Amino acid sequence: MKSKSVAAIAIAFFIGVGSVTSVNAATISVGDPGRSWAIPNDADRGMHVQQFIDSPPSEEVSYLLDPDLEMNRFIDPTCKSAEDPRCAGTLRYSAILPSCGPISNVFCIEEFGVISELGERNKAQFNRYFPNQALNKFEANESLKLPYGGTGSIFEIPNSAGESAGLYYVSVLTQGEVNKGTGATLLNLAIQIHPVKLETGVNSIQEIDSGYAPETNGGSGHTIGQWRKAGFGFSGTSFCVAGSALEKLCAQRYSFPADKKFFLKLKMQNKPLGWMHGRIYKPEVEITEASGSYNFSISAFPVAVPAVYKMYRYPEMPQALKDEYDFKTGQYKPLAIYFSQQSADAPQGCGRSACTDDPMTRNVIIGPSPSSKYGMEQLKFWLPFVEDKATALLGTWSLRTLESNEASGAQSCFTNGSNGVTGIVTTNATQYSAGPPKLNESEGTLEYSVAAPHFTTQGTEFLGTYDLIMRSDVARCIYGFTAAPIRATLSVVNDEGNQKVATEILGEKNGWLYLSAGGFTYSSPTIKVKLEQDAPAPTPTPTPTPAAEVKVATKKITITCIKGKTTKKVTAVKPKCPTGYKKKG
Repeated sequence: MKSKSVAAIAIAFFIGVGSVTSVNAATISVGDPGRSWAIPNDADRGMHVQQFIDSPPSEEVSYLLDPDLEMNRFIDPTCKSAEDPRCAGTLRYSAILPSCGPISNVFCIEEFGVISELGERNKAQFNRYFPNQALNKFEANESLKLPYGGTGSIFEIPNSAGESAGLYYVSVLTQGEVNKGTGATLLNLAIQIHPVKLETGVNSIQEIDSGYAPETNGGSGHTIGQWRKAGFGFSGTSFCVAGSALEKLCAQRYSFPADKKFFLKLKMQNKPLGWMHGRIYKPEVEITEASGSYNFSISAFPVAVPAVYKMYRYPEMPQALKDEYDFKTGQYKPLAIYFSQQSADAPQGCGRSACTDDPMTRNVIIGPSPSSKYGMEQLKFWLPFVEDKATALLGTWSLRTLESNEASGAQSCFTNGSNGVTGIVTTNATQYSAGPPKLNESEGTLEYSVAAPHFTTQGTEFLGTYDLIMRSDVARCIYGFTAAPIRATLSVVNDEGNQKVATEILGEKNGWLYLSAGGFTYSSPTIKVKLEQDAPAPTPTPTPTPAAEVKVATKKITITCIKGKTTKKVTAVKPKCPTGYKKKG
């Protein structure tokens, strides 16, 4: 077993002061070139599929749901608006925001574009919505702060580098609840940017668009007529981030240009809250409030995220892997209790088949969440069976608020989102810790675990990126700091030998604290950040100023002195007669 090593870089920083060498953005891979890798269509019975993929095909869609209607699986649970007479009580919404314009100017995408190496902003031109209309479209209600439920936007950046010919699919998803009496809350914000081409002839386009619709054929194990949410999924030949059934078009994912920083500006009626996670590098954030609305601006580089995919026909699966999965269900053993056999109406955990006790009659897909601790565990013991190598490097630009289960147990300074976004952590790792970095109170460090293959698809070392951004008041809340300047120490602890680490600290800017690291290698390092502040110098006891001497004006007295017939007058404070003279009277 290799001994642990620590690569540590101590960085002192103060407000407005930058520091050491950074990783040149142009040298960072942002994905395998060209048309994106397609998830294989391993759908035969007897297959065990293991996949670690951060952003699968077919993004989230818009819908407005009545939870009471949803309880009956054979009734349409969707609502056309908050005033829909079919719907009552508190509703759930998922809304992809439109481009600012005729549809909305209060909950919308105001700007999107690219920043050149010289810092010049090239604003993209809105091209179209894709698809033209959401399957479960619903109307906005500005008085309730309910956004319009639409579809993703296609933008064009003229003369943009990259193989997508300058087309970008931008999805800004907002989710929450709306009550007719109290209005809407914003619980989640998720942003996706993808270079795309609109392609025809792909076999992943369904008869209807993604969203809630009744089952028509029952091929997936669901009962015909049952309402459920479905997407375009994967076909083995394409990676559609969205699709248009009417036009038979796929927004096929492509790679990002290597040296471009993208920016996005949103208008919102409700401010985003809490901690966020990103698949971006060196982000800069600004959130402003004016007249009860919010502007959310962010710029960042895309990153390459390794996907790991492996399929075994069950008889050929190595025994060491079989031992980790429950024979009856095919599930990872620590989770098998949650994925026991389900009814045919709601199969879970059995891939593209109904659940059975026989591994040769089911098709199992195990795809853990990238923030799942069980996913981290599984990736570590699958890496030797994929030669510690990525199956694909997917260029990614994404940002989202954490789900409630991810933030469970996090330090309260991180989760108190009443004042808005508390911070952002970003990484290009395949798997990562759930929630914000964890505070190790004994060491005073903020710790974050990540895991990814050691090698790229080409067999070269895959280099990691990590950003930690916090509101300055949140950092001071965690450590009980004053408003004085802060120092940071960043360490990468790994069992893979010496680390090649480059770091950059951007300091404090507009109320945000920025830390960035890049150039470290995987497979499973822990990143530690320690913030420190000099103890305030003791205040010297003031030396009393000596009182000024006070000269009191004393009155002089005149006396008359006599010696025989001779007289003299003597004037003094305490006059005395000369020798031989006597004071008269």
